[in-house]
Amino acid sequence: MTPFLRRAALLALSVAPVATTLAACGNAVDADVIGTAAVTVASDGRPVAVVRVCGGEVDTIRLMGDRTGLAEDEPNPVVGTWRVPAGRDGTFDLVLGAAGTGWQGPQELALDERRRYVLIAVDSGEDAETTQVSFTPDQLASLAPDQVVVGDGEVVARTELDACAG
Repeated sequence: MTPFLRRAALLALSVAPVATTLAACGNAVDADVIGTAAVTVASDGRPVAVVRVCGGEVDTIRLMGDRTGLAEDEPNPVVGTWRVPAGRDGTFDLVLGAAGTGWQGPQELALDERRRYVLIAVDSGEDAETTQVSFTPDQLASLAPDQVVVGDGEVVARTELDACAG
């Protein structure tokens, strides 16, 4: 098991008994963690969501801005939401701001270089979601082709997403 997957498994095991996580909007929600969300960059510079679903499926990918300048009771601003009619499992990519394999969402995407963003994938019919990933446009610009950003901005090899923890 790779170091990243070991950390993900330990995190999942420590969160499972409580089963309460904080959503990006700051509200407490009960949700099963069913995989990992990551972000990389396409050859043309557009951000690419890389999602590894390990149990269940996801049908929504949401990109939000960070909490800079927001009051405690204000939700994170939603930058874009992409939906697909039938849930997806396994590992898949979605170029954000482009049409892709049945996903419906914004076709244009402009990221502010000074902001941090949060991406998550969810199953809208269940209380199930992937881990969130937090990133900046500068991080994406500095990635090698075989790297992704996970968690709170950690850069790892894309192969770290090939297997599920546990």
